[in-house]
Amino acid sequence: MLQQHQQQMQGATAVQQPYPLSPQPQQYNNFPEEFLQVGQRRERWILDRTLGSGGFGTVTLWKNEVTGEEVAIKKCRLGGNMSHKNCQRWQIEVDIMKRLNHENVVSGCDVPVGLESLKDDLPLLAMEYCAGGDLRKVLNNPKNCCGMSEFEVRCLAQDISSAIEYLHNKRIIHRDLKPENIVLRSAENRTIYKLIDLGYAKELDQSSVCQSFVGTLQYLAPELFVGQKYTQTVDYWSFGTVIFECLTGSRPFLPSLSPVRWHKEVNQKSPDDICAYFDNNAEIRFSKKLFTPNHLTKIMQNYFENWLKLMLRWDAKSRGGGLSEERRPNCFVHLKSILSLKISHILFVEANRLISVPVPSTQTMQDLQRIIEQETKIPPLDQDILLASGLSPDLTKPASQCWSEPGEEEWLVFLFRKGDTNLTYKRGKQLPQMVQHIVKEPKTILTNAEQRKAWAHAVFFCQEQNLDFKRLIGSQRATMLSLLRSNSEFVRMKSKMLSDVGQMMARKDHFKESLELDIAKYEDQRGDGITSDLMFSKWQKTEDDIEKFNELRDYALKLEQDANALQTKIVELQKSPYARGKPSPHLNECEEKARTLFSQLRQAPRGNNLMEHTQMVDAVTKCILFRDRSVAEMLAHISKICSCRAHLNQILPHIQRCCDDISAACKQLSSNQRSRQQDIWKLIKVALGQAKALSRSNSQKYQQSMPQQVQPVNHTPMSITSPSLMQSLTRCESMRIMENGKEQAERNQRMMKQIIMEDQSNLISSSLDELLNNQGTDMDNDIHETNLT
Repeated sequence: MLQQHQQQMQGATAVQQPYPLSPQPQQYNNFPEEFLQVGQRRERWILDRTLGSGGFGTVTLWKNEVTGEEVAIKKCRLGGNMSHKNCQRWQIEVDIMKRLNHENVVSGCDVPVGLESLKDDLPLLAMEYCAGGDLRKVLNNPKNCCGMSEFEVRCLAQDISSAIEYLHNKRIIHRDLKPENIVLRSAENRTIYKLIDLGYAKELDQSSVCQSFVGTLQYLAPELFVGQKYTQTVDYWSFGTVIFECLTGSRPFLPSLSPVRWHKEVNQKSPDDICAYFDNNAEIRFSKKLFTPNHLTKIMQNYFENWLKLMLRWDAKSRGGGLSEERRPNCFVHLKSILSLKISHILFVEANRLISVPVPSTQTMQDLQRIIEQETKIPPLDQDILLASGLSPDLTKPASQCWSEPGEEEWLVFLFRKGDTNLTYKRGKQLPQMVQHIVKEPKTILTNAEQRKAWAHAVFFCQEQNLDFKRLIGSQRATMLSLLRSNSEFVRMKSKMLSDVGQMMARKDHFKESLELDIAKYEDQRGDGITSDLMFSKWQKTEDDIEKFNELRDYALKLEQDANALQTKIVELQKSPYARGKPSPHLNECEEKARTLFSQLRQAPRGNNLMEHTQMVDAVTKCILFRDRSVAEMLAHISKICSCRAHLNQILPHIQRCCDDISAACKQLSSNQRSRQQDIWKLIKVALGQAKALSRSNSQKYQQSMPQQVQPVNHTPMSITSPSLMQSLTRCESMRIMENGKEQAERNQRMMKQIIMEDQSNLISSSLDELLNNQGTDMDNDIHETNLT
């Protein structure tokens, strides 16, 4: 059986081209011409184009001119020339497609009204239309010559594994898994992958084994080559082969060999070998590692390598890893655990190196920082971690805040070394070995396979340099956002500082003016009035102390100057061409040129003279030159941003401290004001006390003098005074004492009113009013007592 298919295998050694969108008529010479005629109408349906061809069927796209609905119609092109076995196969595919219902399996549907006329002896198969083409088209894209992106592979693995497990649960083996039978449909957030073409599908019988030889040789499981009985594990081998090709751009096991030799050689691999290749001595070597280069991060590469060891086992019984406790194939259990991993991608900006770290829900930021320390030798206290938004992660929250749902665009976390404001460009990534060879010897002759491999590596190298520069652009954007966020707080604090210092100086000037007036008035009455040396010296010291507020004002003005100079630099950074975050047009050009050259090489007819390496070498060398210049300039720009961030972080605490000092100074002014008010009122209280004492002293002296001047009524008629005269004298003395008290009270009131007019403070005025009322009451009482006396 291997010999029967050797010729077929040799014809399939190259990477297969996608099904043509507009096939030539001779490709379908068994089809009625009207079925392939683009633009023909069937009621409201118009034939848009031919999508492709299978083993004995052709798929055309029909569009409803009224509703815009699109449907794919698959029709047998062999008609009456089909064997009974092929007729059964066709009927099986139609029956299976109509009863399957899964989002990752192309669904069959009823043939629309108006298109039934296309039917002949065999039924038509109507299917949903997936406009993204098939997976082969994706793999043929030069950008995927060394494999698809990690995100795309994860989406593909998730979708197709779900479809395969669904079919197997329905006891259906696909038996023809290959890139051509996986189609794409665009969704809102990502591409959806779907299985098609169940023409080779086989429903399992009671013994769960089959024995027919079907499928495409490039992806067939080993047991199908020799006609052995097989189970659903044949789909595991095919699926593993497809995933391997999507990861690396190449099939795993010597696809250029004939079927006989392929079976003989690959049979020698160990259970854990996942690929084979020819070394420099043309010897076959097996490996447990994926081909490099590829687009996987280091950690995901390890996970996929371990998973492929289950899928690509030669022994069909052990392939897939058996069943789990839930009676589910372990290969699907392990794949789900891989795809559900939360992996944080951290760009170490200093080295322009990507670090990928799993972040389970239980991991803390401290755990993540310790892992980063192991990778970069930067202690946690010196790690400056920024999210893409410019925010720093909260160290009290889980490390999962450094992860985002994967998407087509990378979501990175950026790592800087605190205080490092001089990011210098170090040596860039080295050329792959085969690219080094053609760069040194542009005219060297390589085999077709070797040249394709060398040029594929050159394309990958140009892509990686461009991608690395785009990652640096992301780090520039994050640092700039962080700077602008801090600058907003910085501007607010600076404005507050200037406002506070202005208010402080106004209050200080008012306080000084009032104090000077109080000191002057105190000096005026010091000769014959009330004095206090302790109070006066305190007032003088207060006058000296408030002069220190000028130093605080000067310090605030200096901080303002530094802040204005810093903000000027920030504005200049915002105006820089690098702040726009645009990719390098030169690196884009080099990458596009390398892809175009690779596409031309792959499309060149086999057997023709190979293309020279000169143009590819030119693209690579220019890429290196533009990379070195662009990366060096970008790092210099990022260094300026880091310098501004560091300067801002240095000034901001000083501004905060200055604001605190201003607040404390204002409180001290208020305290001094209250203290001076208390001193003034103590003086007033002393003055009032002396006035009361004088009034009482005069009253007592009068009472003491009364017995000497007034004689009792029983004295002899020789008394010079009579009772009526005594009463008159007493009344006059009382009137005099009362008038003296009133004059003293009026003087005190005038003194207090003058103090009120000199001090404009509301607090002082209210206190004075209250005290005046109290003192007035006291004086009225004193006058009343005097009158009684």
